[in-house]
Amino acid sequence: MKSGDLKIGYLMVSSPVPNVYVGGLMVTDGRGLPVEFRYTEPIQPTKIQQVLYGQVLSAYIKREVILETLLKNIESKFKCLLVEDEHLVDYPAKGYPIVRIAATKSSPIGPVGKTQDIAPGEVLLQVTAEASPIRVHLGKPKTVGEDEGGGTGEKPSDINGLLLEAGQGMDIAEPLKRIEKALEIICQEVGITTAAR
Repeated sequence: MKSGDLKIGYLMVSSPVPNVYVGGLMVTDGRGLPVEFRYTEPIQPTKIQQVLYGQVLSAYIKREVILETLLKNIESKFKCLLVEDEHLVDYPAKGYPIVRIAATKSSPIGPVGKTQDIAPGEVLLQVTAEASPIRVHLGKPKTVGEDEGGGTGEKPSDINGLLLEAGQGMDIAEPLKRIEKALEIICQEVGITTAAR
């Protein structure tokens, strides 16, 4: 597969100030070039909603409001959705795995493709020879009916292979930083700044 044919989705949910959430979903090609970008306007739950939803409010907004809205509106198809937030990993996606990734500052763990288990469903993956490995969290195995299209049956080795393929043409974790910066700009345009923290 040519790097331009490989499409990867990246989702970031940010909370620039307490009780305000904004999300962005970008699809890139295998070189890291953006193919499509969608975002939500900043969402601020009311005091009543904060009381009624309690501790589950944040997870509810991230999954049922932001993630579902962005997935419904994105037109580009992608092989894998990479996220930073643990609340999003176990979402029952249809047709692709959702994988939590994080850059590390660890020393390389070996040749390209080498993995090191660090927790159940979580590994360090050496994507390039010189760089630090990335942390990859697959979440719980999905068990959705075959006709539903969810629970893609992707094995960790399949996902690692996809990440390694993309890593040949781009820095796997870097697009999440671009989305984060775009969300900051979106918030600034409506008068929400991180300086208010």
